[in-house]
Order: sequence, then C-alpha cells, then structure tokens
Amino acid sequence: MCAYCRKNMSATADHVFPREIFQLDQRDCIPKVPSCIKCNNRKSKLEHYLLSVLPFGATHANAHRALSIDVPKRLNKNRKLHAQIRREQRYRFMPNADGEFEKRLTLSLDHEILHEFIGFVGRGLLFYHWGEYLPLDCTYRVFTPSPTGLKFLDSLFGLSTSYRVDTKLGDDTVKYKGVLSETDDGMSVWAIQLLGGITIADEIKGHVFRNSFIVVVTGTRQMLDCMQF
Repeated sequence: MCAYCRKNMSATADHVFPREIFQLDQRDCIPKVPSCIKCNNRKSKLEHYLLSVLPFGATHANAHRALSIDVPKRLNKNRKLHAQIRREQRYRFMPNADGEFEKRLTLSLDHEILHEFIGFVGRGLLFYHWGEYLPLDCTYRVFTPSPTGLKFLDSLFGLSTSYRVDTKLGDDTVKYKGVLSETDDGMSVWAIQLLGGITIADEIKGHVFRNSFIVVVTGTRQMLDCMQF
C-alpha cells in the first residue's frame, strides 16, 4: 500500500527526501517507502520547485554548489519557473542577527508547496521508522515555528513515548527528529531541517527565521483543530 495516500497499491519505491538534495557521494541510506504512481508524480513536481528555490536561502556548505551548478541545470529545463524566480527577486531591508536592518536579496517562497511536501515527508517517515500508515481518518498540519511557538513545540516533543528518532543524513544536509504517540492514534510530530536550515522572512509579522526547520504534526482532525499552531 502507498505510504502517502494509504489507498492505492504501490508501484514503486520513493525516496522520502529527494536524492538530488544530496551531493553524489551522500546518497546512501536515504529513507525509501512504497508509493503509488499518482503520489510519486505529485511529490516529484513539488520537489522540482523546492530544489530550484530553497538553495537561495540555505545555510549548508553544499548550498553553494547546489546554487551554482544544480539549480541552473534545473532551471534551464524549466524556463517558466526561471522567469518566475527572476520576476520575484527583490532587495529589501531585513533585520540581521544584531537587530540592525540591512539590504538583502529576497526571493518569494510558495509556502503551500513547501507545506505539502513536508506533509508527504511526515507520512513517509512514519512508515519508514515504525511501519505505521497514517490512519485514513487522520490528517496533518505543517508550520514554521515562531520564537513563541517553540515552547508549544517543546510540549509536543515532550510526549511520553518510547517511539523516538533523531537522524542526520548526508553530512547534515537533512536533519530530522520525530516522536510517535503510544496512546493517540495517528499522532506524530516531526521537526525537519533541509540544507542546514533556510532563512525565511515573514513580512506580515516581521519575523526572520534563521536556520529554520519545518514542523509537521499528524493526528485526527479534531485533535489538530484544538491545537494553536
């Protein structure tokens, strides 16, 4: 059964994290799960966009190579996305680590694509580590925690459970940790960091998240609706 949709029979094995996010000598031991064609194709489209955009804000040592070699190759095959990225580039005054404003090149990020991809990742890791399919009556929520949201995140990872994992892949290109509840059906929490962390700015709230990670929480709709993300 497909680990993502949990409805269709699998037709292939899918890498939970795209192989292309790692350098050639770092592609061993990437988690793989069963996937149907529909989910595999949809996830591949999300990955193409993210692998073209995320290196612009990444902090990992491999990000420079990805940005100078891998991204241009990818964008040469997708002129529409290339034009979109050029169109959305802006110079803005953003606060630095000292709280002072400096002029920085920024690029728009479609957070819905990022969140959908991380939703795939959460369901995939749930199956990869514990052989658990997310129940069909369960769903997920994805968010990038603000400073005030970190306390809420600590409480989620404070679950009393023996199901825990903390993993690094490809010289820290990808890092993630997760917990699975032993009492609440389908509840799991994952904190995922890509390419050493991405610097993300929220213009509406004025937050800048450096070395940020993305969180996905799975569970029943009723439970997730009661949580304040």
